[in-house]
Amino acid sequence: MLMDTGASATWVMATSCESPACLVHNTFGPTDSKTYNATSGTFNIAYGTGQVSGTVASDTVSFAGFTLSLTFGVANSTSSDFLNFPFDGIMGLAGDPGSYPTVLQAISTAKVLKSNVFGVNLDRDSDGLHNGEINFGAPDTSKYSGNLSYTALSSSDGDWVIAADGVGVNGKSAVTTGRSAYIDTGTSYIFIPPDDASALHGLIPGSQLSTDGKTWYVPCTTTSAVQFTFSGVSYGVPSEDWVGGKSGSSLCTSNIFPGTPVGDNWLLGDTFLKNVYTVFDSDQKRIGQCIIPLVYNSC
Repeated sequence: MLMDTGASATWVMATSCESPACLVHNTFGPTDSKTYNATSGTFNIAYGTGQVSGTVASDTVSFAGFTLSLTFGVANSTSSDFLNFPFDGIMGLAGDPGSYPTVLQAISTAKVLKSNVFGVNLDRDSDGLHNGEINFGAPDTSKYSGNLSYTALSSSDGDWVIAADGVGVNGKSAVTTGRSAYIDTGTSYIFIPPDDASALHGLIPGSQLSTDGKTWYVPCTTTSAVQFTFSGVSYGVPSEDWVGGKSGSSLCTSNIFPGTPVGDNWLLGDTFLKNVYTVFDSDQKRIGQCIIPLVYNSC
């Protein structure tokens, strides 16, 4: 399952699903568990990419060394977008309850953790380490060096969103006005408002905006580092993460895209998260971050 801090709903593909994506994934249904409990509820979710719908069930679920009763969607229809994804469902780790209780609510109710927090460390595939991890209950201090810097959540509806101080390139500020950033493990790239994207790429020599205004291109040879700042601490994203694949003889796609589904806010996905160890703290309504020492020396 995809661990998604940008969504609250949890669902798996149903054994009864005949959508093409379901036929190539693992599925789950009433014959797979003696404690499966179907309900009368239904769900329908549209993501930035992909849509699913189905019924709601509950069952006893075990992961991360603990067991709890969990309510989740059982998708009997999925869009073909999910043919391209390796996961068989999504575990929503945002706090907004939606139409049924969230995983975080179930964990809190079951009192299975001393602290209702979880830490995320994403590995970079090119490093060859394959040591990405999500851990529940406490940060994994072996994944970072120094102290975590915390920022209070700027939303009361359960979203993992925090106030941002600004963004810049190689130490030069591009945007210093107030913005909020959604920290989203379920998003691959970085999305920021078009004006912010223009200001940022304007600091990178040779940058070009596509004719449709949806993509920025940068010289493939650029080594510029992008920095996002929260609570006075800047976190660098090196070019190996924000510079994408080739789009010509000398230009590459920027993984920082103009436009977001969350208004004037930023959406910071895995392009950003590969460079920080991030703690999502439900108890104290905050997010803690620290630069991963494999990228830089310390926090």
